[in-house]
Amino acid sequence: MKEKVAALFAAEKKVHLFVFALITICLEIFLLTKGEGYDLNRSSFVFAFIFFFFCFAVLEFVFYELLESRAIPLFSLVPATLMFFLLKVNEKWSNIAVAVIVAVVIRIIFDYMPAREKVLLFGSFVLDGAALYIRIFWTSFWGDKLLDKLLFVALAVLTFSALQNIIWRKIEGEFPFHYFLMLGLVLLFIPMNRDPIDWSRIEGVFGNAADATAYYLCSVIGDSEYTVGYGSFNATGGRISNSDKLQLVLESVERPYFVYTDSETGQKMKMRRTLYLAGGRGVDGKALVEWLQFLKDNGVDKEEAQVFSQISKLDVEYVYLDTADEIAPAGALVLSNQDGAIEKGRSDDRHRKGYKIKAKYLDIDYGSPNLIELYQNPRGALIDRNPMTYAEASEYYLALYNQDLYDVMDADEYEAYVNQSDIYQIYGDTAGVTDRMENLVNQITAGADNDYDKAKLIESYLRQYTYNTKAVGGHNPDSDMSTPEGMADIADRFLFETESGYCVHYTSSMVMLLRAAGIPARPVIGYRYSFPFETQENYVVEANCAHVWPEAYIQNIGWIPFEPTSAYTTASEYTWHRKGTAEVEATDNQVEVPVLPDIPEVEEEQETYRNDGLQLIKIFGLVILSIALLILIILAGAALIRRLIYRMATPEDRIKMDVQLIKDKLVKQSLEPVNDRGLLTDYISLAPEELREDVKNTFEVYYRTVYGQESIRQVSEAEGTLAKDVRDAICHRKSK
Repeated sequence: MKEKVAALFAAEKKVHLFVFALITICLEIFLLTKGEGYDLNRSSFVFAFIFFFFCFAVLEFVFYELLESRAIPLFSLVPATLMFFLLKVNEKWSNIAVAVIVAVVIRIIFDYMPAREKVLLFGSFVLDGAALYIRIFWTSFWGDKLLDKLLFVALAVLTFSALQNIIWRKIEGEFPFHYFLMLGLVLLFIPMNRDPIDWSRIEGVFGNAADATAYYLCSVIGDSEYTVGYGSFNATGGRISNSDKLQLVLESVERPYFVYTDSETGQKMKMRRTLYLAGGRGVDGKALVEWLQFLKDNGVDKEEAQVFSQISKLDVEYVYLDTADEIAPAGALVLSNQDGAIEKGRSDDRHRKGYKIKAKYLDIDYGSPNLIELYQNPRGALIDRNPMTYAEASEYYLALYNQDLYDVMDADEYEAYVNQSDIYQIYGDTAGVTDRMENLVNQITAGADNDYDKAKLIESYLRQYTYNTKAVGGHNPDSDMSTPEGMADIADRFLFETESGYCVHYTSSMVMLLRAAGIPARPVIGYRYSFPFETQENYVVEANCAHVWPEAYIQNIGWIPFEPTSAYTTASEYTWHRKGTAEVEATDNQVEVPVLPDIPEVEEEQETYRNDGLQLIKIFGLVILSIALLILIILAGAALIRRLIYRMATPEDRIKMDVQLIKDKLVKQSLEPVNDRGLLTDYISLAPEELREDVKNTFEVYYRTVYGQESIRQVSEAEGTLAKDVRDAICHRKSK
C-alpha cells in the first residue's frame, strides 16, 4: 500500500505543478479581460482549486484500490456535485463552489488526456510564455503575494525538468524530478528586490540590452502585486490590493512644503505640498481662460493672486508605467518632452521607462479661505459680463504671474476657449441616474445658495462613507467609469447598499450627484502625491498614490477639484496658510450635512451567515458521508458483479478466478516482497502450513486446466469445491 501511495504522489507531482500554473494564469487572464467586476479573491480561489484537485487524486487512488476501471475518475463527480450545491447556497462560499467544479473537471480531463506526458513537457514552455507576456504587457504577476511567487517557482521547476528531458533524456544519470522540487524550495526563500537591477556599470554594446532586460524581467517574481496604479476609466470598482511599485519620479527645485506662522502659538510651521497629477489631459487651456476671467471679474491683483496661486515647474519621469497618456500636474500650462511641445493629452505610442515630461503649471490653493470667499461671495455683478479679449487676457496674465500667455495659447485658441459652450452638454449627461439618487442630491443641497456650496455639501456628505478597498462595483459587473450609465450604477450601489468603497466609488457618486443637481462634472484619473517634509533631489510616486477625483464646473468660476474620498484630506486641510491684507474667514459648509441613511438589515442573510464554521463542518461531513456511501456502493457493486460472473462461469473459469484471487491475497498478506517469476510454485510457501497441501493441489488443477490435453481439462465438482474452500480460507486469514 505504501509503495503504491508513493508511486501515486511521484507521478502526480508534475501534474499538480502544471495544473497550478495553468489555472493561475488562466484566472489572471480572465480577471484582466473580463473579471474586474467579479468579487473574486485570486489567491483563495487558486489554493482552493489545487486543494480539491489533490483531494480528487487521492479519492481516485482509493477507488482504484477497490475497483480497477476506466470509469473511476468519473466517480469523483458525485461528491464534487454535492459539495458544489451545498457551498453555492452560501454566497460567501460561491467561489469555493466554483473551484470544486473546476477542479473535478480539470482532474477528469487530465485523467483521460491522450499523450499527457507530451502535454506536460511542451505545455510548460507555453505557460512560461503566457506568464511573461502577462507580466510584461499587462503588468501583472509582480507580487508580494505568495501565489505569484509560487507560480514562477512552479514554472521554473517545470521548465528545468522539461529542458533536461528534451536535451539530456538519453544521458544516463539524469536528475530525478524531486531534485528540481528541492531547487524550487530554495527559490522560495530567495529575497526579491523591488527596484530593478542596476545595470548602469555595464558598458559596451550590452548596455542597452541589459537596461531593457532589467526593465522587463528584473521583477518577474518581484515583491509587490501590481493591482493598484495608473489605469483608465474602465475601473469597475472591484476589490483591489495595494502596491508600492515605482510609477513616477518627480524633480522640482521648489521646496516640498510651505512655511507659515501658526496663529495660536506664533511658531513657524510646515505644511506639506499636495500635488494632483492628471493623466490624458495635457494642457487645459479652457481652465486657464476661465480662471483668468474669474480673477478679473473679482478685481484680483497680483498681490492677492499670490495668496492662493502661483506658477510652478516640475519634471516627471516614467518608471514602471506602461501607458500612452501624458501624466502631468493638474493645471498644466506648458508641457514638453525630448521631441518638443506636447500638443495632446495622449501619445500615439506607449511610453516606456525613462520617458520624461517637463511641466509648467498653475498651482492653486483650493483650500485658501480667501479663494473660498470669492467662490461664495463674488464681488460685483457677474451677469452679462464681457469676456476679456486676447490682448487683455495676455496683459492681465503677465501682470499676475509675469508669464506670456502666448506660451500657452495663441489668439485663435483663446477665442475658441472663450466661445466654447458645450460644457453642460458634454459633462452634464445624467444617463443612469436613479430616482433615489435625485431625491438624495435634492436633500443634500436643499440649504445651499450657490453651486459651489452645493458641491461642497455633496463632498462632505460622501466623506461620511467608509473607505474600503475590498469593495464591489455596480449591480452590473461590466459597469465602469467610462460612461455615465456605468458611473451611475457604481454610485447607486455604493450610496444605498454597500456604503463602502474607494476613490472609484466616491468619484462616480460625486460626478453623477453633481450632474443630477445641474452642475457639470467630470472624473479625473492620475495620482495624488503628498511631498515629504525633507527636500530631496527627486520624489518617488508609488502605485499606491494612484487616485481618481471629481471636478465640478461652476458657472463664472470654472473647473474646481474636490476630494470626496474619506481616506484623503480635503483642500482646506492642506491649505498654504497664506494671508492677504484683509483677514478672511471661510464660510463654506455652514449648512448642515444630512447623515447617511441606514441600510436595512436582512434577517434571512444574517441567519444564513450566523454560524459559518458550523455550516462548513456540516457540509464537509455530508461530503465525507457521500464518499463513504459511494465507496460502499462500489464495494457492494463490485462484489455483486464478481459473484454473478463467478456463478455464471464454467468450472474451468472458476478455478482460474480462484487461483488469481489466492495469489493476490497471499501477496498482500506477506510482509516480504514477492518476485513474480510466473510460477505458481513460488506462492505455495506464502500460504499457512495447514493450507499448503491444498494450495498445491489447487495450483495443479489450474495447470492441468490451462496446459493439459482437452480430455483432462475438465474440473470435477470436488476439485472446484476444494479451490473455493482454499480461497475462502486464505481471504479470511489475517496478514502475518
